[in-house]
Amino acid sequence: MKKFKRLIAIVTVLLFALSIIAPAFAQDEATQETGSVYDQAAKILQDKGILKGNEQGDLMLDKELTRAEILAMIIRATGQEDVVKDYVYAEQSFSDVPQDHWAFAYVEAGKDLGIVNGYPDGTFKPDKPVKFEELCKMLVAAKGESPAAGKWPLNYVRKALELGFFNGIEDEVGIGDVVIRGQAAVAFANAFFPPEKTVVVKDVKALANDTIEVAVDVYLNNEPATLEDGDVIPLDFEIKDASDETKTVAVTLIDTEKSDFASGKIVLKTAAQTANATYKLYFKGKDTGLKFVAVPVPLTVTKVEALNYKEIKVTFNRAVDNDTYATTTGNYTVKVGTATVSVSNAALASDKKSVTLLLGDNDKFTKDDTVTVTVKAAVGIASDYTTTITNFIDDKAPVIESVVGSGLMKVIVTFSEPVQNADNPANCLIDNAYTAAKVTSDATKKVYTITFYSPLSAGTHTIQFNNVTDYAGYGLVTPVKTFVLSGDNTPVTTPTVLSATQTEVKLQFNKDIARIENVSASPQGTWDSENTKYEGNIVTLKFGTTASTALPVSGATIKFDVVDASGNVTTGLSVTVTPTIDVIRPAYVSHTVNSESEIVIVFSKDVDKDTGTYTMKDSSGNIYPATSKDYAESGVYNKIKVTFSGLSAGTTYTLSISGVKDRTPLQNEIIPTDVAVTILDKTPPGATVYKKVVDSNITEIYVAYDEKVNVASATNPSNYSILYSDNTTKSLASISAAYITLLADGRTVKIDFRTSPQLNTSVDKLVITNVADLSGNAIGGIIKTLNPITAASINSTGVKLVSKNKIEIAIDNAKLQYVSPSDFVVVYAKSDTSKVDYAYATAASYDVNANKITLTLNKDVNTDATVTATDSDSTVQRLSISLKVVGTATKDIFGNALVPSTPQFYSVIDACAPTVVAVSGDTAGTIKLRFSEEVSIVAADYGSKVKIVSGLQTGDSPAISSVGWSTGSDSKKYYEVVINGLTSNKVYTVRVDSDIQDNASSPNKIGYVADMTVTAK
Repeated sequence: MKKFKRLIAIVTVLLFALSIIAPAFAQDEATQETGSVYDQAAKILQDKGILKGNEQGDLMLDKELTRAEILAMIIRATGQEDVVKDYVYAEQSFSDVPQDHWAFAYVEAGKDLGIVNGYPDGTFKPDKPVKFEELCKMLVAAKGESPAAGKWPLNYVRKALELGFFNGIEDEVGIGDVVIRGQAAVAFANAFFPPEKTVVVKDVKALANDTIEVAVDVYLNNEPATLEDGDVIPLDFEIKDASDETKTVAVTLIDTEKSDFASGKIVLKTAAQTANATYKLYFKGKDTGLKFVAVPVPLTVTKVEALNYKEIKVTFNRAVDNDTYATTTGNYTVKVGTATVSVSNAALASDKKSVTLLLGDNDKFTKDDTVTVTVKAAVGIASDYTTTITNFIDDKAPVIESVVGSGLMKVIVTFSEPVQNADNPANCLIDNAYTAAKVTSDATKKVYTITFYSPLSAGTHTIQFNNVTDYAGYGLVTPVKTFVLSGDNTPVTTPTVLSATQTEVKLQFNKDIARIENVSASPQGTWDSENTKYEGNIVTLKFGTTASTALPVSGATIKFDVVDASGNVTTGLSVTVTPTIDVIRPAYVSHTVNSESEIVIVFSKDVDKDTGTYTMKDSSGNIYPATSKDYAESGVYNKIKVTFSGLSAGTTYTLSISGVKDRTPLQNEIIPTDVAVTILDKTPPGATVYKKVVDSNITEIYVAYDEKVNVASATNPSNYSILYSDNTTKSLASISAAYITLLADGRTVKIDFRTSPQLNTSVDKLVITNVADLSGNAIGGIIKTLNPITAASINSTGVKLVSKNKIEIAIDNAKLQYVSPSDFVVVYAKSDTSKVDYAYATAASYDVNANKITLTLNKDVNTDATVTATDSDSTVQRLSISLKVVGTATKDIFGNALVPSTPQFYSVIDACAPTVVAVSGDTAGTIKLRFSEEVSIVAADYGSKVKIVSGLQTGDSPAISSVGWSTGSDSKKYYEVVINGLTSNKVYTVRVDSDIQDNASSPNKIGYVADMTVTAK
């Protein structure tokens, strides 16, 4: 019996495995090509050796089956034909199935397996035709399934139909019906041999670094079918590297939520793929012939950390894609507190997974600072990434990591972090005896190259650094280091020319070079010794940038002497070069706003600082020409520092760049370029402080900032302290009765001591710290004298007409809090003094720094342009202009009206420079220029103040023929200058000198050189 129990266990496991195969046989109607559903099923069973025909090969599908026959077929279908032999000698279980019955062993095995039970009377009735419900029971039991709820026979019939055993013939069978062989064949095929789906992979694509999408077609019996969950498993798929198929990527799971089985889309999750690698897709061990390229992992910032008070490290999740973008300092913004500081260098690590930012020469942070770092999307990340660093404590002192000798005249010292004062030769002592000749640092401020005056001896030496600290103030752990110098007598050979232009020749020597001497070029070329660069065994010789000082286009022979790093001198070396001609124009690359008045422009190549025009234009069309331009850094020629006057923080201007030429003999010129520049406020607010004294005590203090300030910082009592004459201080935070408010102008702070007036002395001062403007620029600490309060008043010598419709009013004493344009009227008289006209202020602006008001008038009051032909004047005289103050709404910070209630008049000074109104042809052979007012020009001024600079024809004799007033076609009188002696209908360029001035008591110059193209009449 133990043997029988083992057999039962084996068969049960097999039947359970078979039970998980979804029955799907015989879904379609019979067709001519494939025969009936019975024929298809019977053929499957015949091939499996389960259904046998007679001697003539007839399967007899329309014949009945006995109970014994159907049981034998079930035993064969479960693959247990061989173990039936073990039941040949079993004890007889049924009275009507003796041991000599052909089906004895089948019946006994079926009984042990629970497939059959027999009848209550102890019989099996092996030769009785099997009925539909009996077949249902046998098949359900053989599959290891439990019957459905209910009573016999419905419980087994319902379960058999649910399992799909009779798919295709449901309408042909019923309870009580005798089953024929064809019907049994269909049931067996559905139960034990359902047809398999064929899956064909037709496409694959990468969705992410760990995800691919596979598209498949599915067939069942060669007909299109639907893919279902479970038809494929992850192990069916395999990914191999196309360049090395031994390298595989595992498929870990099927993402059922993102897959769409109905449409044949399978989303597979994989192990990490190598970015941009090409992979092959295998399915069930076979190459599908399909390939895909792995997508790159999106670049992200994983960590931003401070290394010390000078360096910040940005770490990425993988190597960056573009070295240039990653090392562009403009792609990183660092703020210490609210102030933006410069980033002088961005160093990419060797694995390209991190960038170390070095703050500018004058910038660092401390443990108390909040440092905000923004990594811009330009480095390759999806969008700008911003994070903060707080409470970082730099508690590591710097160390000298290495001192490496190079010959006998140079050593390279590497520090563990950026250090200060190491580039001062006086701080570097050699052998405790003499100082270095020259010390230079690389861009990281950690690697310093030290050059000696003359060769040292071979052997061991010491180097000592004095006063060298890191940016936390820590000195070197070990300021004295030993190093070894080895002599080298190998001769310097003729170098290899790596590149050559007319201004620069790069040479590669066989050993490190200390210096080049006695350079000459033939037939021409002037050596620029100061800017020649030494980088180990690479030397870049610089030559002049003009046609006479650069190397010739046809080529040159360059002779020189060399001192190598060991001090050996080699004379008479020479190379012959044919320069590459540089015809590339310089181009604008980027800009940095250093302050309200200064920007640094980076060009694509070295440029000549003395060339080019830079102007700013605001949205109203006002032009602000550059006041100066220079190289931003010594020895760096592609960065130009440009300064302007009158720009406003927070305003976006159009920067126009033209005429900039490179430092080549051809002087390639930039294509005129316009760039939007937003002027950032980077200057902390300034302040003037006033005190109100009552009975020898200070009762109020007013702090007049020169710009609007942050209300929280400006009204914080901890940010103010009174400094007394005995140098004692008292914080306003300790004076409980000190009330601090910010007035409506947003820039004036009132400190009211109320019941706690402060002792007044003539030397009382106010200490201000940490008050910030609206851009976050904070005062580091200033001491301001307390000025006595004096009411503001108009400066009678400071009322000026600065343009046709603008008047500037200078203010004396205190600052203003509010300006009302309705307080001001301009009164002007024409030459006929009985004629008076008025202009009214439509707008008023106040410049707190200059302490002046600018009025914009509703009409032009410029002297001559307003006189019309209807006036009876035979000549035109300068107008008399007065400013009449008629209101009291304009007040200073103390609440006092600017002027008393009685209207007052102020004489207006003419500060309006003349302008060229028009230039045109006049009579035959003449050109006429019109000025906005009378200017100091006479006929003799031709050739100096007004002249023709191009277009002169043979026989032309240009000269000023007349100057004076004339009425124009617009019925206005203009001061005109006529140039005659020209050829009619020819084009000329007329130049007006900047020194031309009007006839005001304090003459105003035009102030610019104007070239105008005009056709002579």
